[in-house]
Amino acid sequence: MADLFINPADGLLYNNVGATNEAQLDRLEADLSIKRLLLVRAQVGLATPRPPIEPPTGPAYPLPPSTLRFDEQYLRAMHRYLFQDVYPWAGETRQDRAFQGYKPATNVQADHLMTYANHRRISADVEALAAQLTAENNLKGLTQPQFVERAAYYLDHLNHVHPFREGNGRTMQAVLLQLGHQAGYRISFEKVYKDFNLARDTSVVGISANQHENQTRLRYLLDAAATPLPGAAGLLARLPSQAKPLAAPTLEVARLEALRELKASSQRVGICHAEETGAALQAPNGAVLTSPVMNYVQAAIMARPAALGEQATLDELKSAYLVIARSAKPQLMDKSMLQRFTRAIRQAVKLHHPQLLAQQQVVPATPSVPLATITLPIAAPQKVPKSKRQRPKL
Repeated sequence: MADLFINPADGLLYNNVGATNEAQLDRLEADLSIKRLLLVRAQVGLATPRPPIEPPTGPAYPLPPSTLRFDEQYLRAMHRYLFQDVYPWAGETRQDRAFQGYKPATNVQADHLMTYANHRRISADVEALAAQLTAENNLKGLTQPQFVERAAYYLDHLNHVHPFREGNGRTMQAVLLQLGHQAGYRISFEKVYKDFNLARDTSVVGISANQHENQTRLRYLLDAAATPLPGAAGLLARLPSQAKPLAAPTLEVARLEALRELKASSQRVGICHAEETGAALQAPNGAVLTSPVMNYVQAAIMARPAALGEQATLDELKSAYLVIARSAKPQLMDKSMLQRFTRAIRQAVKLHHPQLLAQQQVVPATPSVPLATITLPIAAPQKVPKSKRQRPKL
């Protein structure tokens, strides 16, 4: 499937600036979008680190006002504002043009990939996060450590949803500027911008089964960037009576988190499975490819969680498990890796199809790998269509 954001005539993203190569497009995108991001800073009372700004010229999409609900409509409006001078598709999400995409996570783990929410789920995932954030009163009433904790949590999830083809990082920074201002905090990314991509990527890849641990760099980053907003408005926003903490994620966000952990846990399983079966993990040009296991999770399950209630899906996941468990050359990490994978499967099934947990099918331990007995649910047999997935380069 073609990447509908790219002009086949020159291989570049459709753009308004007449770029003739990627380096030129990258430079113009940065210059024009950052010029508008500085105006977002001014909107929340932050001084600009550059000389006085002249308003950008171009289409008259206004700077979105501070919002009470950080939903898809708001994210689209912010992206359109920031990138309107550069891209004719500014404000469109990956869902609009059916773009998936991934890129190597070389700065996190050499053989891993940065993958994102399935493009079909962008609207649903953003809505789930926006509803939960609204229920938390947009993080008002929190001390700085509390605010940093929850802001890092939402930043991480929105980074993983990755709504846009390009420009997610700057859009999320603009979102945090406005969210922080509402909650009584100034956030100055100028202090920490060099660390932003690594912190974001580390959390998105999800090396650890503990997502809170994966978000550590984001918390450090936001703690360094945030300061209490001075004045009466800041004090009012931070009043403890404004806080509305949640005892647990909403059901929709819990489901989102379970699917995300299933995908993250499938990455190492997929690499080991490919090594056992001889599946390609590199293209002829040396580019890193997603494994068949991870492809299956992304295309068949992330896009359609109902598949977790079908025996064909569970059989496919169990098959990958058994190939590794029966390996003639087991690795020390196999046990913990497979246990993480099966825990993720069971949690995803529990949240999407709880009735299936009443019946269980056992994946036995094997002599070659001393695995604890792990159980997977049984579902009524149904046919699951195989999904094709493009592999465009981000």
